[in-house]
Amino acid sequence: MGTTSKRLESDNSESKLSCSVSHITGETGHNINGVHTYTKEVPSSNNGVSVNTPNKRFRDMSLEERLSYMEGRVSRESLDALRNSEKPIHGENHITYLGVSVGVVPKIVVNGISRMAPIATEEPSVVAAASCGAKFAERHGGFTVKVTGTETTGQIQVIDIPEDRTMNIEMMVRNESQNLINIANSASHSIVAAGGGAYNIRPKTLHTPSGVQMIIDFDVDCKNAMGANAVSKMAEAMAQRIEEITGGKVVGRILSNLPLGRLVSCEATFDKDSLAINKEANGKRIAISGEEMVERIIALSDWAEADQFRATTHNKGIMNGITAVALALGQDTRAIEAAAHSYAAYNRKYSPLSHFERDAEGNLHGSLVVPMPIGTVGGTISTNPVVKANLEITGCSDSVELAALMAAVGLAQNVSALRMLAGEGITNGHMPLHYLRVGNGSSGHNGNHSSK
Repeated sequence: MGTTSKRLESDNSESKLSCSVSHITGETGHNINGVHTYTKEVPSSNNGVSVNTPNKRFRDMSLEERLSYMEGRVSRESLDALRNSEKPIHGENHITYLGVSVGVVPKIVVNGISRMAPIATEEPSVVAAASCGAKFAERHGGFTVKVTGTETTGQIQVIDIPEDRTMNIEMMVRNESQNLINIANSASHSIVAAGGGAYNIRPKTLHTPSGVQMIIDFDVDCKNAMGANAVSKMAEAMAQRIEEITGGKVVGRILSNLPLGRLVSCEATFDKDSLAINKEANGKRIAISGEEMVERIIALSDWAEADQFRATTHNKGIMNGITAVALALGQDTRAIEAAAHSYAAYNRKYSPLSHFERDAEGNLHGSLVVPMPIGTVGGTISTNPVVKANLEITGCSDSVELAALMAAVGLAQNVSALRMLAGEGITNGHMPLHYLRVGNGSSGHNGNHSSK
């Protein structure tokens, strides 16, 4: 067995606070001059030479050193995929490929388990902010997450319903519920074989400008699949029988991208002392105590509760983290974004997805509720080796664990963004890394900004 020694820090581009990140189950920790150094046993490489990663911050390692750090966490096949990623199959009207950097949150504790989170984004400050947010929560046990289930809703639209059937039409559909469920499940053998399937037929009548419509909602337990195609296929399979029952015409047959059966509730306590800022920015000293920072973040949270303009930007900060993890893992980022913003307006008032308050010890307590339509089987996960490797990096064994991890990254990103906003401000915290990226590693932009 080779031994890998590492000191890992994540420089939060938004807060510019250097966070020492302790790492991964199996490591032992030491404190040297106030900096935590961690040692982890790592398997030997295939040629028999032990892997020895230098004692560096993760962000300061070379690409090969970072990949060597992954040994022991992912399979050799996945490691080779990360090193030698092949381009995907050509898409429709293909002309080229657009590469997106994949970084990692080196450690985020979710339900007592230390995980890594791959993040695909053009914006390096997202990785830095999520990493620091994870560190702020670590002293108080990390993130506690509950997932309600893996259910998605399908919908079937019926129009041109004969007038003599409109009075009893909902009862007629309910009486056929079991038959309709059997038809739906016959259309998706894979989900049924995994222990899932359709259930709970719910007809409703809508009075629209174009006339009376019946909408038949049905729930599908998708298990570890995202299930969009399967649910839509089930809706299509039921269409003929529904026309026979109602005498109407089926037009729309599709899933809903508001999966209330896939809500994720995430909470964490962020240490007030870790949230404090004492630094130089643009020639000025910024000193904000932990107690004052907690007050400021709560004030920002209250602002988002009262103002839709602010709530939209507040939620965008959460999705910066969630969507970037989703992209790295081959998920449907559009579905995830649509679900989140629809849920934010579920009570007819667009509101922030997260909430912050002070706990009894004066620390910052944050909570987040968000729907998470994701999967760990099917789609690009089974066809793209890099996506498969990224999923292995997370250590998540199913869609419930992955949903929990993604919500935790969202809340971690959120608290770091609010801390930066309450501290030195967006441009002072975010732009140095932005200039470093667009300047190809230059130390500033027009001499006015430092990348440090």
